[in-house]
Amino acid sequence: MTVETWFLILLFLTVVVITFAVLELSAVRRKSKLLNKRLAELHTEEVKSRKNMYLRWAGRFNRSDYGKDWEQKLAGADLSITGFNYVLMQCVLLFVITYLLNALLGMRFPMDMIVAYFVVTIGSSQWLKSRRRKFAAQIDRQLPEVCRMLGSSIRAGMSIQQAIGMVAEELKAPAGPLFQSMARELKLGNTIDTVLSDMTDTFSSRDIRLLTQTITIQRQAGGNLAKAMDQLARTLEERERMNKELNNQTAESRYIALTLALMPVFLVVAFNIVFKGFITPLFTVPGFILLVVVVILMLIGFMAIRKVTNIKA
Repeated sequence: MTVETWFLILLFLTVVVITFAVLELSAVRRKSKLLNKRLAELHTEEVKSRKNMYLRWAGRFNRSDYGKDWEQKLAGADLSITGFNYVLMQCVLLFVITYLLNALLGMRFPMDMIVAYFVVTIGSSQWLKSRRRKFAAQIDRQLPEVCRMLGSSIRAGMSIQQAIGMVAEELKAPAGPLFQSMARELKLGNTIDTVLSDMTDTFSSRDIRLLTQTITIQRQAGGNLAKAMDQLARTLEERERMNKELNNQTAESRYIALTLALMPVFLVVAFNIVFKGFITPLFTVPGFILLVVVVILMLIGFMAIRKVTNIKA
């Protein structure tokens, strides 16, 4: 081969290497720009969170044990807000009700704030419990299907962890996202007992507790978990049918109890709007004692009626 031939070969190889180097450099620069952009966004959010007092306080509150307790309660009530925001809403509602009591009923400080505090605290607690019961009831209606899917998956040779993952993929909301969260916890390395215990603590439902206890006992005793799931599915369906019949039979009594409890409140507000100063005697010492006695008797009557009509299978 002549010198000219070797020169052309070297020139060709040089051009190829330079071309690949340029392409690789371009790809690296694109990846570097994308990475810097993401890092800038994260850095910006970090700086904002440090400078923003609201985000700083919210972060500290949500990371505390008290905030985590609120997070668990709100998750059980199917509320997507943080514990800090919920407590902040309670504070705003406290001042609003204090103003309304002062403007409509003529209450003075600190009586108006004390009454508003009890109204917000008790009302918020009862509303949150009602939300938790309703959300748990929605999940309870899907539990027979959950039990059958778990039983079928285990009968097919899957482990309980794999069966939970199958339920998470196939089931619709609201139980679907719950089992998706359980599947993620299992993938992160948590034990099945810990995941089941967390689910029991989050939801105030006897059916969910029965499901978790059945799985735990059958795993520890080495029993036939698939057969137990099928039997539990039939039991839950029968209980759901009986509870619907009982609710239909006691619906009238529950509405009467609620009406009797709210009627005096509306009457007092209406009379005070028409006749200014109608409830002023209640703010004296004898009036306050009488008011406390009346409220206690009304609560006892309301709770007694609810206790009699709240029949569950």
